[in-house]
This record gives sequence, C-alpha cells and structure tokens, in this order.
Amino acid sequence: MSSSNVPKKIATKIVDTVSPSTAKLLRSAASQPGENEALHRRLDEIAGELRELKSVVETLNRDLDESRRLNLRAAELFDIAFSQLAK
Repeated sequence: MSSSNVPKKIATKIVDTVSPSTAKLLRSAASQPGENEALHRRLDEIAGELRELKSVVETLNRDLDESRRLNLRAAELFDIAFSQLAK
C-alpha cells in the first residue's frame, strides 16, 4: 500500500462503517417507540467524529501534495547543481 493511499483508505473505511445513509437508517430505527436517547447521542457523536476525520484527511492530502511539490523542486535544484558541478 502506497503512502498516498493511506488517508483515502482510512476515510473510506470510516465512511463505510458509518455512512450518512447508515446513520439515517439508525436514526429512523431509533425514533421508533421504546428506543432510548443514548442511541441518538451516540449517532450525533459519530457524525461529529466523521466530520472531524474527513477534515483531517483533507489536511493530510493537502500536506502530501505540498510535500510532493517540494520534493520535485528539490530534485530540480539538485539537477541544476550537479550540472553546474559537472562543467
């Protein structure tokens, strides 16, 4: 598994675990008589955690893109330096 796929795979795993449609179905089931408020609170907590994790994954993806850009620039500079030394 390449490092560039790690954040995406983590996000996919989290979303697969509790997707918005799954959360909606669970909320619907919880609204039936006899269900307790603890389930509603836990679903709200999970939805918040999911939003937070998506935000973290987006940040990691941006950081990874910036790192790649900087690495390419460093390689370009090394090429220039080595070509100057070879003259």
